[in-house]
Amino acid sequence: MSSDAHLGGDDVSHPLATVPTECYEVLRHPRRLRVLEILGSHETRLSLSELTTELLERAATDDTDRGRREVRVSLVHNHLPRLADYDVLEWDGDGVALVDESPVHPADLTVLLDLCGDGDGAELLETLVDPVRMRLLSVLADGDRPQSVEQLAGRLATPDGGPFADPDRAAIALHHSHFPAMAAVGVLNYDPESGLVTRYDDAVSIVQ
Repeated sequence: MSSDAHLGGDDVSHPLATVPTECYEVLRHPRRLRVLEILGSHETRLSLSELTTELLERAATDDTDRGRREVRVSLVHNHLPRLADYDVLEWDGDGVALVDESPVHPADLTVLLDLCGDGDGAELLETLVDPVRMRLLSVLADGDRPQSVEQLAGRLATPDGGPFADPDRAAIALHHSHFPAMAAVGVLNYDPESGLVTRYDDAVSIVQ
């Protein structure tokens, strides 16, 4: 990932705080989240056919031959291999199951599963499942007053190295990357001229 995996400053908590930051990338797709939700609810190995059926049911998609084929192909050639690469699950000819010591627990993903229900859920996941941006949402949710770029950069600064070790560099990254992306999906408003950031109510609902 491009974001620093160790972000300090003050101890800001957020819904994904217990998820290793190296796993964020694999959590940016609704179908992978549904796979983890299903496996977590069953707590047992499922066949590929059973997993496909549950995915179709939860997506309220017609269980047609074409629909099943699309889901199955996406699982075999994309989602299951990627989740296995991050040691989240294991799969073989006998089925699919969470590993015993998975770094990602389905119970930690409630906030992301809620995002999946929105029409723009995929875009929200792609944009917000990031260690910097999840922390920003929590910081902004703590109050309803606008905050400056410098204030927010100071909250995210950390002395142990990385792109956010220096507040000035942090402010540049926020200004050029994080704020515009988050504003584009409607969770905050950023005024480049004044340097003020205002969160929308949607930001609070995501992290609380």
